[in-house]
Amino acid sequence: MKYTENIFREFTYKKQGKKLVELISKIEVNWHKKQLRVELLEEFQTYLNYKNHEINHDLSTLSKREFIAFAVPIEQEFGKDRKDDEFIILTQDEHPKQRESIPLYLILDNLRSAFNIGSIFRSAECFGVSHIYLCGYTPTPENMKVKKTAMGTEKYVSWSSHASVKEIVAKLKQDKVTIYALETTTQSEDISKIEYKKPCALILGNEALGISEDSLKLADKIVQIPLSGWKNSLNVGVCTAICCYEINKQWK
Repeated sequence: MKYTENIFREFTYKKQGKKLVELISKIEVNWHKKQLRVELLEEFQTYLNYKNHEINHDLSTLSKREFIAFAVPIEQEFGKDRKDDEFIILTQDEHPKQRESIPLYLILDNLRSAFNIGSIFRSAECFGVSHIYLCGYTPTPENMKVKKTAMGTEKYVSWSSHASVKEIVAKLKQDKVTIYALETTTQSEDISKIEYKKPCALILGNEALGISEDSLKLADKIVQIPLSGWKNSLNVGVCTAICCYEINKQWK
């Protein structure tokens, strides 16, 4: 619904901002539909004129990158902070090629954050992880927050949910899978100085508590990412991506 100048000016500052931000999102989503894009841009520019917002050019002449550069300050003005799942997927991502997997498995030991799980699924899909074992109370892709953050990658990485790490490790060891645990201990070795055996599994622990003592004892080797910062800790999703990259790089 398009608004007249009088109606739009009667809106509160917050409601005006909400309408502008909604239009920015619609324009991005429909950028490839030229006629609709032009109509939405005209509406967007009209509302900016109602607000006496200075515009130095015709928005319909901008590239998508130029439009986003113009629009982001408006989103920020109205307190809109985009989340990962709100960004538009690139066209080439919509038609996945045949996925190549490597004999790497992830074992998540009682992680709590749905955002972290979704992030791990994205990294796992990118680096060819074969399977993710979600243990304990780790949320699964059936959780909508996990699904949103995973951005569709949960469809391409196989996963299963289990009561404990112990049962999974026992099964994997029967299949001759080497178990590594990512944790900072006095016995930990630098991830870049280890020759990873095929196949292998990587245990990742709780965001606040790390890997449980019982789970650590199940590992064949404990590894860590060398850090030099004051905080000396990384988000578990970031850690997963770093480790998957290192293993993938070695094997390729």
